[in-house]
Amino acid sequence: MKKETLSIRTKETTARIRNTAIEAVRTKDIVKKAVRVYDEGKIGIGGAVGDVDERTLEQQATDNLQAGVLYPHSLETGKDHRDLNPSPMDAQTMVQHTENVLNTLRKDFPEFSFSEAITVRETTYTMQNSEGLDLSYHDAAFELGLILKEKKSANLFDGFVVFEGRNFDPKRFWEFNREYLAAYNNPVDFPKGDKIPVFTFQSPEAKRFLMRSLNGENYATNSSLFSGKMGEKLFHEKFTLEQNRNPKESRTAFFDNEGVRMSEDRVPLIENGVLKNVFTDKETAKRYNLNHTGAAGGAYDGVPSLSTAPLRIKTDSKDIKKALKGQPAIFVVVSSGGDFTADGTFAAPVQLAFLFDGEKLLGKLEEFTMRSTIYKMYGEDYIGTFNPDTIYIGDDLQIQGYYMDIKR
Repeated sequence: MKKETLSIRTKETTARIRNTAIEAVRTKDIVKKAVRVYDEGKIGIGGAVGDVDERTLEQQATDNLQAGVLYPHSLETGKDHRDLNPSPMDAQTMVQHTENVLNTLRKDFPEFSFSEAITVRETTYTMQNSEGLDLSYHDAAFELGLILKEKKSANLFDGFVVFEGRNFDPKRFWEFNREYLAAYNNPVDFPKGDKIPVFTFQSPEAKRFLMRSLNGENYATNSSLFSGKMGEKLFHEKFTLEQNRNPKESRTAFFDNEGVRMSEDRVPLIENGVLKNVFTDKETAKRYNLNHTGAAGGAYDGVPSLSTAPLRIKTDSKDIKKALKGQPAIFVVVSSGGDFTADGTFAAPVQLAFLFDGEKLLGKLEEFTMRSTIYKMYGEDYIGTFNPDTIYIGDDLQIQGYYMDIKR
């Protein structure tokens, strides 16, 4: 009988914010453990929250072998330990940063109130097995997520102030957010035209659509828009989408729930516009004769399965202002209620957006609706994926640009 152990430890210190003041500070330290045992092509799992004795979990896992859950796959081997943030921000420093941010917001922007949370989150993920696998991943980040509300507004919220990164630079944070809040208070006219350059922090609707379409199970069962199109050019020649497990870029463990690691922590799914792969775990790759990409997910105490993967568009462009050639653009901050249809058609209302010159936010625009298709957004209307220096909301920030049909 073979054995595998998993452990996920999450430490958090969170300041709850209400009306631009700290309401409470709470600390959590949660450990989740699981033991998997493998025997004659079957898997048994025992798991628990808390510092439970490993022998207890191993007995649970052994007992659960009787359920007859099949797992006819070999186990991983090898050693790899990575610490992405060996000196994470401590609770005292986090609270001091929080107080400083809130003091500035109260003093300089009294027309708004801010609520929600500021957190330091530290995660350690380990996996070992009896075949010699020994993996560990440690990371920590400062996460600032504040809901912005105009005091005169009847809305539940009117915008956000956000940041997520391993290190926090107050100077850069205020350079961007003073510009952002000043632009919020400066209504401007819409740029002319019905098709306008739009920049976003990667459309969450587009990411969900690509996630569904590039899922190996969906692809193989003809449930994906891309089914049967392997090797075809679908998008713009500079568009590359990867399954990216590089923790420096995707802030995720470099191994999946089966302990699989890929070369350079990434696999191209769409490369220079061409469909190259769909993401798979061991079972999906074997069942449908697809390339294995190491995308097993699932609960820590569940059988590894295929659900999502860490997708990231490869940065392919540098200078937004140069790409715009003097043309005014729109920068979207809040868009809620949009989605894609099964054929890839997209429409979304935009609640908060700004006039954008490629470097600076110039003023707030009225609400509007944007429309496109998945093939146009990342094909003929694709401008590029950028890492802008002037927009400071986190580490390895990316924004995408595409021409959109605009309806006001």
